[in-house]
Amino acid sequence: MRLSLAIDLGGTKVAAAVVREDGTIISHSTRPTEASRGGDWVLNRIKEAAVEALENGKVHPSSLIGVGLGTPGVVDSERGIMLSEAVNIPDWKGRNLKAELEQILGIPAFIENDANAAGLGEFVFGAGKGAKSLVFVALGTGIGGAVILNGEIVHGTSFAAGELGHISIDPNGLKCGCGNYGCIELYASGPAIAQRAREYVLRGVDTKLSTMASPEELTAEHVALAAKEGDLLAQSILAEAGRLLGVVLAGIVNLLSPDRIIIGGGVAQAGDLLLEPVRWEVKRRALPDATRVLQIVPAALGTKAGILGAAALVFRSLQT
Repeated sequence: MRLSLAIDLGGTKVAAAVVREDGTIISHSTRPTEASRGGDWVLNRIKEAAVEALENGKVHPSSLIGVGLGTPGVVDSERGIMLSEAVNIPDWKGRNLKAELEQILGIPAFIENDANAAGLGEFVFGAGKGAKSLVFVALGTGIGGAVILNGEIVHGTSFAAGELGHISIDPNGLKCGCGNYGCIELYASGPAIAQRAREYVLRGVDTKLSTMASPEELTAEHVALAAKEGDLLAQSILAEAGRLLGVVLAGIVNLLSPDRIIIGGGVAQAGDLLLEPVRWEVKRRALPDATRVLQIVPAALGTKAGILGAAALVFRSLQT
C-alpha cells in the first residue's frame, strides 16, 4: 500500500505524519511553529517534524510517493506558490513551497490551503465519504471553508475560493478585518460567540456562564459546556449563531446544490445545539429541490482532518 508524508502547518504547531492510502496514520511528530521567526525557520521546523515522523515510523524516504502540505493563506495549488501571507509567518508570500519542499525532502510535493486540505480529508476519509459534492465549514477562531464539486476542490480563478467566513449577512453590520461589513465570521465564530456571552454576563444576566470564568476569559467552549448543562442563555447564544450561519449556508445551497455540508472546528463541538438551528434555517430558506438529498453533518476527523487531507492530496494527485 502506498505511503505519503503529510504536513499540517498551523500558526502555533507543525504536525507531520506518515499516512497509508487507506488513511491509517503510521507515525507522527509535532513541532512548535514559532512563526514569528520567519519563513526559513518555519521550513526548517517542517523538515524536523518530517524527519522525526519518518524515524518514528521506521520509514525510509524512498518508500514515500510524495509529500502534501496544508498551509494558511491563499495558495496557487498548481504551482505550489504562496499568493498571500500566512498568519504570523513573515516572508511567506511569494515562496515556491513546492520547489522548496522537493529540494528539502527529495520527493514530489503538493501544496494546498489548510481549509481546503481539511475539507478534502473529510471528503476522502471522514464525514464526506460517499458524497459527490460538499461544502466544508471550519468554525474556530475564524470561519474557514472548502467547496468540493464533483470530487474536485474549487479554487477559483485567483485560488481564493472557499472564504465562507467573509460572506456578509448585514451590509451595515460590524466591520471585519477584511474590510467588509457584517461578515458571518463576526457573528458565528468562536470569538464572536464568546463576545456575545461576555456582553450578557457584564449586563448581569442570570447564567451559569458567570460562574465558569471571568468575563474576559469566557470562550466559546464555556458557552458550549454551559449549553450542554442546560443553561438557557448559552443555548440561545449557540442557536443564534447557528441560525445566522444557516442563512449563509442556505444561499450557498441554492447556488451549488451540494449533497452534504460538513461542519467542523472547535465551535462545532457544541453538536446539535448548534447544528439543529443551522439545519432548520437552511431547510426554511433554501429551495426544496436543492435540499432534497442534502445532509448537514458534523465533521468526523477532528484535528486529523488537515493531516489526512494533505495525504489525500498526494494520493489523488499521483493516481495509478
